[in-house]
Amino acid sequence: MRSTFSGLSMALLGLNASQKALDVTGQNITNINTSGYTRQRLDQSSISPSGASYFNMVYGAKVGQGVMVTGVSQIRDPFLDIQYRNQLTKVGTEDAKNEILKGIGDVFDNVDVSTIQDALDDVVDQLQVLSTKVGQKGNDNLVRSSFEVLLSYIHQNATDLKKVRTELETKMGTTVVPDVNQILSSIQKLNDSIKASQVQGNPALELKDQRNALLDDLATYLPIDVVYGTENVGGGFNVETLSVKLRGVTNGGNDIYLIKDGKKGEFSYSTVDGKGKLEYTGIDGMTTLDMTDKPPSGILKGNLDMLNKEGAFDGSTVKGIGYYEKVFDSFVNTLATEMNKLNSQYTGVTGAGNLFEATGGGVITASNIKISDGWMNGTVKLIASEHADVEGNTDPDNILEMKALLSTDTITFYALDKDGNRLQDAAHNDIVVFEGTMPAAYANIQAEQGIEKKSTQAILNNHTTVLANAADARDSVMGVNLDEEVMNLMRYQQSYGAAARLMTVMDEALDKLINDTGMVGR
Repeated sequence: MRSTFSGLSMALLGLNASQKALDVTGQNITNINTSGYTRQRLDQSSISPSGASYFNMVYGAKVGQGVMVTGVSQIRDPFLDIQYRNQLTKVGTEDAKNEILKGIGDVFDNVDVSTIQDALDDVVDQLQVLSTKVGQKGNDNLVRSSFEVLLSYIHQNATDLKKVRTELETKMGTTVVPDVNQILSSIQKLNDSIKASQVQGNPALELKDQRNALLDDLATYLPIDVVYGTENVGGGFNVETLSVKLRGVTNGGNDIYLIKDGKKGEFSYSTVDGKGKLEYTGIDGMTTLDMTDKPPSGILKGNLDMLNKEGAFDGSTVKGIGYYEKVFDSFVNTLATEMNKLNSQYTGVTGAGNLFEATGGGVITASNIKISDGWMNGTVKLIASEHADVEGNTDPDNILEMKALLSTDTITFYALDKDGNRLQDAAHNDIVVFEGTMPAAYANIQAEQGIEKKSTQAILNNHTTVLANAADARDSVMGVNLDEEVMNLMRYQQSYGAAARLMTVMDEALDKLINDTGMVGR
């Protein structure tokens, strides 16, 4: 026969379980607006009866001994975490690219202000005026002045484009990569704190929430896989461990760990030969890997692609800053080279020579183009025709060719390397940037960056929508639902009252047994 006092113990255990359940519910309700908070629940189980006897087996039944609180846990779905973080990485890639494309767009897509197109039109107009006034003094200077305005806009665009690159390089070195390293360091420290708390019997759920928030942040920069495990710390007691590895990236077939329990790696950024370089020192503190082209997605991927990729010029599908630098240089170099050809083709004519040159010499680019010293000092002038030296000549054929070159002629624009040689594709064919008129060539640069920006924005919007759906799905599991928690309050209040009533009944039974039951023989 079970002890009557065991009923009091059972009631007490019920009171304790209900009280803790109310405490957990209260914790959930008070954190309903806490960002990153994961809904908690009380874990409990029935206490099984112990021992056995023939009497119990045949003539009676064993009754349990109450409820046991086994702990407090979080309600999360690891699969939804994976989905959410994978989508975060995709959003990070396109968001980084979109931000840089906006900067490039600001360089070329000028609205309601004077542009290169306007300046080019003015040069054409001045050449038309000059064609009707061949031999008259002063008109050559007017054309040169118009070209000086054009070159000032070209220089401004080149400076602004270089600024986009410089700002991104600075951002990578001073903000982005240090942020990644700080996140890794914080996760490592939380791993140690969580382990220490669990050893002391504290589930450290709030610390886990902080860690999960950091894992979400890390997933915007890099694709990650989170690996959970256990570690025996002695006495048969296990604590949770957490490791983070790069998803989709290996080193000789081996996983690359960013964090492995209490160890972490570190990233570094540098610029080498005009290209951004990302390196990773592993958790052993010794192995260093070139990670520049390794991450398949994330902010690091997006930024590095915009710094290093050049579209058709390097066989990639990403039109980064280098692509637009080369396209713009091709436009400017072609303009200068073709104008120089026209003004130098009649070598025996006085004043024939180059109208444009590179500051410091070398290949003419958008950043270094200038009016030639000869044209500035008067030793070179605009050559009207092959008969320019003939007294009284008014033939404007060459001037009209220049006008046509800058307005209506179809020209092939080639991509050039730093030495002025034409870039070639894998089949050793010269890479053609554009084929058309000079105004259309510049308009094409504007159109290309506009299309690229629009396309990237559309992809970003799509990923953002999917991310929002993933966030909603995850929040439906881990988020606090006020209606559900209020129902839990009522349920645990009732269970607390029932357990209290049980204790009262058992007390009354004991009172009856002790005080109202007579002694044998009395």
